[in-house]
Amino acid sequence: MEEFKKQLLNEEQDLEKQLAIYKSEDPLLAIDQNIANTFEDDVTDAEGHDRIVAVRAELKRRRAEVQEALVKIDNGTYGICDSCGKKISRDRLVAFPSAKFCFECERKRN
Repeated sequence: MEEFKKQLLNEEQDLEKQLAIYKSEDPLLAIDQNIANTFEDDVTDAEGHDRIVAVRAELKRRRAEVQEALVKIDNGTYGICDSCGKKISRDRLVAFPSAKFCFECERKRN
């Protein structure tokens, strides 16, 4: 269990770093925005902002999954399928430590 906890904590830190990097690169959040931008510059900035917002949303979703898995480790329910209640295989957890569903239930969901 400790190996999964360590892996999840490392992933959580990595996600936090990525979120900070993307936030710092958002052209619409830049402190030194140029008031003399052309329309094309504004469109480019808006497109860049939209891409960053989408990436950050996915990173936040992933961080929430990791944090949920860490809570499950703490309360003793880690590795139990949220759907059928059976154990999630070790191979699945190694590949995807924040898995909420066993392989069969995940396959049924998709």
